[in-house]
Amino acid sequence: MPRGILNFARYYPTAMTSPSVLANVTNSVVMKLTAVSVIIVGLIVAGCSTTGRAPQVGRSGFDNARTVTIEPHANTSTRVTATGLGAHWSAAWQDQVILEVAVFNLATGITNAELNIDGKKTTLERNGDVTDIDRTGDVIISTNSFKTNLATVEKILKSKRTWLRVGTPTGTLEDAVIDGPTDSKAFHALERFMAAVKASD
Repeated sequence: MPRGILNFARYYPTAMTSPSVLANVTNSVVMKLTAVSVIIVGLIVAGCSTTGRAPQVGRSGFDNARTVTIEPHANTSTRVTATGLGAHWSAAWQDQVILEVAVFNLATGITNAELNIDGKKTTLERNGDVTDIDRTGDVIISTNSFKTNLATVEKILKSKRTWLRVGTPTGTLEDAVIDGPTDSKAFHALERFMAAVKASD
């Protein structure tokens, strides 16, 4: 019996003798479970959507260098737990860039990350030892930063097939950034990121 019904019976034992009350409680539990299912399906579909947030463009208070940041967006995935990519760049770094590797809907350490761009595998250099774990509404996002360069981001955007593999303490997760005609929110986020990097103030 669902927990909601058990709790109701614990505090109102005599009410459970009424079929109408039992039916109402059961319907309430079913409606809650249905709502959770809708949320899960929405998260899976969101991983395949091409929309997302715009990059944030600013200036460093330290050296006035122009900065561009886009938060992690999901790769294409049929799982609720999906990988994703974001990016951060400063003009002071020239062609260097930080990729924010993310795992959505799972609190986990991120130990390593690899890209397979049109068959060429690249192991990313980890920039941070500690994985950040945040919660946005009902979504948990684990992120860690990795060093690469703008040329690698350009290769992803020009590729026909790019996959990301993320290592965790319990195994690996891998999803497509782009795979033939199927692209992802992360792919389009990187497009917006590079357009902002190339734009002039």
